[in-house]
Amino acid sequence: MQADFYLLAGRYRLVERLGEGGAGTVWRAIDQTLDRQVAVKQMRLPAELTPRQRAEFADRAIHEARSAGRLRDPAIVLVHDVVLDGDQPWIVMDLVAGRSLDKVIKERGPLPPEAVARIGLQVLSALRVAHAHGILHQDVKPANIMLDADGSAMLTDFGIATPMGGRGDRQGTAGSPGYMAPERLNEHAAGPASDLWSLGASLYTAVEGRPPFERALPAAVAAAVLLHEPPFPARAGRELGGLLMAMLAKDPAARPTAEQIGERLSGSPRARRRRWWLVPAALAAVAVVGVGGWYGLAVLNGPKETGRFASAPDPCGLIGDARAGQLLKDTVQRLRTRPGECVWQVRDGSQITRSIIVRTRAEQPDADYSGPAVARLRFDSEHGSRAAAKGTVFRKTTGLLADVSGVGEAAFVQDTFEFYLSSTESGRSDSTLLFRTSNLVGEVILHREDVKPNTPADRKTAIEAARVVSAALDN
Repeated sequence: MQADFYLLAGRYRLVERLGEGGAGTVWRAIDQTLDRQVAVKQMRLPAELTPRQRAEFADRAIHEARSAGRLRDPAIVLVHDVVLDGDQPWIVMDLVAGRSLDKVIKERGPLPPEAVARIGLQVLSALRVAHAHGILHQDVKPANIMLDADGSAMLTDFGIATPMGGRGDRQGTAGSPGYMAPERLNEHAAGPASDLWSLGASLYTAVEGRPPFERALPAAVAAAVLLHEPPFPARAGRELGGLLMAMLAKDPAARPTAEQIGERLSGSPRARRRRWWLVPAALAAVAVVGVGGWYGLAVLNGPKETGRFASAPDPCGLIGDARAGQLLKDTVQRLRTRPGECVWQVRDGSQITRSIIVRTRAEQPDADYSGPAVARLRFDSEHGSRAAAKGTVFRKTTGLLADVSGVGEAAFVQDTFEFYLSSTESGRSDSTLLFRTSNLVGEVILHREDVKPNTPADRKTAIEAARVVSAALDN
């Protein structure tokens, strides 16, 4: 579309494209009637809709945008108008200055817990107003949270909000898999707790610098939301971290209410007295309670030592090329793929046949945890969530988790197999070993391509490679 030449509804002159997502495209425009700048969202219509379904989609979009236009809160971006261009709905909103939370995280990295709590309180205020009016947002995520220069937060995209009890996501166009509550992915009824889950996922991303269910593919993200527990957000500290884990509970009934979340984010004395998210066993200072790694007071209040590793060792220096070639029984090519990761590959022409991947991460102490305690927290959380992943989801089968001795202070290994998208005869397999030592968490993966589904896993090579890495770290 040529924005400079397009006048929408005889009133809104499109100026520039601001962004694009699953639900549509946002433009900066000039309201020529009132001579002001606005944001205009061009709703995306699924291509497979029939003419009747397209008309129903447009009617529903108009109704929902009008409902959202009644919402008033300092943290809500106002919806001013909704127009049809043919059967294409367009939502007209305030043009908000500032940067989206996802861009701020990308540029600056994780935000301080105090700043994240303030953002959470403001977005929570917007959601409580919407829920009081019977409206669900359905797409709370960092890209839809705008931060002003003074740090004030506003929740955008109420143009795709839906009424409670109504159809949830309009032909699947609204929402992002990593920020959609499990019940929505399962196509069950959504409610206020679904928006609060998405808020929890967004705040987790802000304080950790990465999403709670980060995976390479959207299908893997969805499977992780449904089946896995996220690692405990160590950068958040005990108080905020415990709240975020509770907000991300799979069962909507198990999540804290908006009132409880507000108390916790504001740090009210009442909330501190209640400590509602800590189970009795944690208060008794048990080390771990349940899947996901809930830590007792003895661990959390330990000395704030750094640990053996001031920074993560270079993974490419932990296995020599010659040793990697011996492990893979062929000539290898070494690649530095990203910070904290090194890969040794065996190729057959242009095809990668197998590889060893080594990753290292040195955890740092914060106000609540020593470096080794952070590493232990992450390791035990991964242990619990990966153990719970056993089974088959889509094309991927995850095997039993097994503890491994002789690698660091603790280690476990797990095998996976995934069919190629175009095949039911072959796929890729991984034997993944995770270990910890002091404040370092390491991962060693033996990866194989073009594997038959009944081919035995080669976890022996992964374990041997991990022992080489562990020995190098001890020297």
